[in-house]
Amino acid sequence: MLDPRSLVVLHLIDRTGSMSAAARELGWTHPAISQHVKRLERTAGCELVERHGRGVRLTEPGRTLARYAAEIAASLTAAQNCLPDLAQGHAPRLRVAAFPTACATLVVDAVTSLGHLRVDVRQAEPPEALAALEDGTVDVAVTFHDEAPQGPRVTVLGRDPLLAALPVTHPLADRETIPLAELDTVIAGCPLCQDRFLKHCAQQGIRPSLHHQVTDDYVLMQAMVAAGQGIAVLPGLALAAHRRDDIVTRELDPPLHRVIAVWLADRHIPAEAAQLLDALPVVDAIMRQ
Repeated sequence: MLDPRSLVVLHLIDRTGSMSAAARELGWTHPAISQHVKRLERTAGCELVERHGRGVRLTEPGRTLARYAAEIAASLTAAQNCLPDLAQGHAPRLRVAAFPTACATLVVDAVTSLGHLRVDVRQAEPPEALAALEDGTVDVAVTFHDEAPQGPRVTVLGRDPLLAALPVTHPLADRETIPLAELDTVIAGCPLCQDRFLKHCAQQGIRPSLHHQVTDDYVLMQAMVAAGQGIAVLPGLALAAHRRDDIVTRELDPPLHRVIAVWLADRHIPAEAAQLLDALPVVDAIMRQ
């Protein structure tokens, strides 16, 4: 029989890149980690870990086994996290990670419609939300992507357009669409959003001038627009959550959007996850309102 503790050790070595780091995370000694690796290698009949630089890395068989180990580690984390609820006689809370505008719109609306559901929501950008899903600290992740992701664990909610927000008095305010090439100083949001916007512009052979302010605060971005500091590029969901009446929004030319998706953990998860998924609204429908 495989020792699940040894598999967790293998997972942590793969994630941290060293036995010492795995030992620190578990609160174990380095020799204890080494013993688990040797025991697992004897069971597998092959080498699973090899030296690499100042650390170690997994061999090809080790990487194969680590995929199963990651699922076991995530399940153990999920079980550990639900113990306080069980001790109090409650059903485990559904744990959701979502990017900020999804938290303020899609997720809060879905949770409100399911009044009986006990949900813990944390804000996380897509890379962090998916990492939390994989390590077992959340059950559901709401993310955005340039293209629709594929797979049995993911459901696409729709497309969220990115819009140009400008003062009502701006010379371009009477246009139906705003060409990328005619944007002056652009307030493009957080570093991740700025990178996506710059890549989109580069595909069109355009090098926009970005405002020095880097922020994911869409209330602040709209205030900056109203104050005449530039044109902001904002997702439709952000404008659904909060919108000033002294700015206007126009579609970009060529258009830019992000695909909103919901991921479920690749392990046993609370049945309430399916209820939340059913309650999450279709993004395209929100944008048409």
